[in-house]
Amino acid sequence: MERVMVQASTVARAKRLVADVRFGEAPREALLAYKEALDEPEFAAFLERIDPRIVRYLRVAPGGSQALSDPKGKDLLLYLHPLPGERQMRAAYEVAIEGFLEHLEAKGYPVVERGAGWVKAYVSPKAPSLDLEGAWKAYIEEAFSLEGLSARLLPLLNSVRLAGRGISAPKVPVPTLGARDFLAAWYLANLLSVKERLAWRDQEIRRLEEEASRLPEGSEKSRKLRELEKRRQDQEKELKKYGGELRKKWEEIAREEEKRAEKRRKLEERLQRAKPKDRPRLENELLALESPLAEWALEGLEKAKDDPGRLWTWLDPESPEAPGAIQRLKPYLGRFGPLAKGQLNTAVGNKFTKILEELLRLLSLSSPDVEVPPLVSETPFALDLRDPGDKADVCYGCGRPLGKDKLKASKLVFASPSQRLQSGNGQEEPWVCPSCAALALLSPIKPGEGSVLVQVGSYGAPEAAKHFARLLVTGTLHVAAGRYLLLNSPQVGGKPLAQALGRVVYALQALGQEVNPKVLERFPFYLVEGAQEIPLPPRALWLSHVLQRAFASRPDEGGEVNRPLGEALRYALGDLPWHALYTLARRYGRVADRFSLEDGLMRYASLLEKEVGMKENTDLSQRFRDVAGLTGLLSAWVGYVEGQVGRNSQEAKRAVVKLLDNLERPGDFLYVAAYHLDSTQARLYEAGGAFFYQEAKRLLQEAGARAQEAEEGSGRFLTVSQDDLHRVYAHLAARYPGKAWEGFIYEVRLSLASRFPQYIRMEKEG
Repeated sequence: MERVMVQASTVARAKRLVADVRFGEAPREALLAYKEALDEPEFAAFLERIDPRIVRYLRVAPGGSQALSDPKGKDLLLYLHPLPGERQMRAAYEVAIEGFLEHLEAKGYPVVERGAGWVKAYVSPKAPSLDLEGAWKAYIEEAFSLEGLSARLLPLLNSVRLAGRGISAPKVPVPTLGARDFLAAWYLANLLSVKERLAWRDQEIRRLEEEASRLPEGSEKSRKLRELEKRRQDQEKELKKYGGELRKKWEEIAREEEKRAEKRRKLEERLQRAKPKDRPRLENELLALESPLAEWALEGLEKAKDDPGRLWTWLDPESPEAPGAIQRLKPYLGRFGPLAKGQLNTAVGNKFTKILEELLRLLSLSSPDVEVPPLVSETPFALDLRDPGDKADVCYGCGRPLGKDKLKASKLVFASPSQRLQSGNGQEEPWVCPSCAALALLSPIKPGEGSVLVQVGSYGAPEAAKHFARLLVTGTLHVAAGRYLLLNSPQVGGKPLAQALGRVVYALQALGQEVNPKVLERFPFYLVEGAQEIPLPPRALWLSHVLQRAFASRPDEGGEVNRPLGEALRYALGDLPWHALYTLARRYGRVADRFSLEDGLMRYASLLEKEVGMKENTDLSQRFRDVAGLTGLLSAWVGYVEGQVGRNSQEAKRAVVKLLDNLERPGDFLYVAAYHLDSTQARLYEAGGAFFYQEAKRLLQEAGARAQEAEEGSGRFLTVSQDDLHRVYAHLAARYPGKAWEGFIYEVRLSLASRFPQYIRMEKEG
């Protein structure tokens, strides 16, 4: 702990000095004193943000005994907006705050200290005074730009299906014109996918007509004609559906326009007679009655209401008949892949027209329609008082009072937007404020079908966790944002792996398979599930890694879900390591990497000692080591019997199974072994498993037996006599009395069977 504090202090001093160098307060050579700090992810990431040339300079410059330079600037205390309680919105706020702090660091204002709800930013003497409001606006403009959303949100849209049946025309706030263009391009790409589907069906109809015309009368021609008729019916049905909904939508919009025009006429009459003090209010009301759709949008809808074919020509960016606002989107459409183009529910007629209306509303905007307030301030945030109950008129995300511009939550805001409120009669979509909706849009953390959300590290020290998250997702379909990981599971057997295995088990499997084992011990991992943070214990993550590597086990085997792997990982979560080991040993009948297994079990034992504290069962570590020790002693005898009757034979299988059935008392076990042996001793070789060897030796010493070690050509070994077994059994029976002995011996049976997996392999059905 003390070493970590020293490292943090050194990194903070180095970051201050870099800021001084940036603004000409200190020479670049002064940084050579902190050359070793490049090994710290926080410092390296900060340098990449503020000036990558400094990284190259420190890597190639010769080291030397440079005097440490004292920074001459001051630390500025900044307060962070309280994080919402809803987990997905909490992640969105945290991602936005971290993004803004990184933006400040890129401008030369490093974060040098963190606390609960506050940070300290260093301001160099020659640096411009920190304008937080201006910096926040610049960050929002960059983050919600077309390129910013393409870097943050687009990878998610292209890789994760957010809703099985598609999202229903989400209305989202537009904080920048770049966000307007991004959303409009996405909506247009989804609408044009309908045109592609209709064009494909037209091609199929022509193909079937041509093939049927060349065929003689018979069953084959009849089949083609039936298929042709079905295609024609589907095409006619879909065209009729869209045509009818377009007419209904136009009639709805026309009625709204008439009402709006009548209200404007009356307001204009009142404005002419109004007193000067009332005129500003009436002018604002008149401004609010402006049509949300531009004139060109209304004209296009009116022309398309009777002829859906004209709609597709009008929406085609390459068509000369398309309005300029549509043509402007052409360069962006290629960014959206097949999955992104199917995220919106365009197959339902009324939802198709809602998406079309929202597209035209976006393109009719000439300025942003929402301003996202800063989440970082020089003064503490004052939270508004709210009425009690979940029906209060407050934002479901952050709890702030709602205004007129409130929005219904959608899949772009919450993974499960439909909530059953305690005071409600059924499920409904809660209201959220525009700020929460905008921040949720910016965050790529949106769990969809087959994805799970994992939180890495602690909020107080996020930089190393963020660095790890970025590295992990490189070259994968996973998504990283801040210290959050969105793990996207593959489809196996027609359904996402996260659904087949369960979300917690999938997270354990994916992290165990893909994460460096050292990282599994360095950071705490949590599965974010609704309002819960479910801890993923390091020992369970480590065992997941060990088992998958030792047995070369994969979650997808032969196109089917590996159910035994899922079962083993559930045992790992329940602190039943021997059950997990036995499950995979029985599944495969072999160990692909025995060295990894031995080394991994030894590390697992040390993790048990480290993690299991007063609040947990402190017997776990001792019990695990005792099972391993007795397994080692017994495996010497089982291996001796196996060698005598012939390894990998049916006779060996019968003998091993018989020994496994007689473990409760040493006399029974030795009696069965005596059928095949004429010796009162067996040897346990260290080369067969160092962990089991060391634990067996420990048990012999604890039981008062003499550990008889010797060495020969095959390596070091322990001589295990019949008397040794009796002594150890008596010692362990005193430690696990009564019913506890039955459970202990059962685990020994599982462990010992896993040492001879070829004899317990699960036979395939049929």
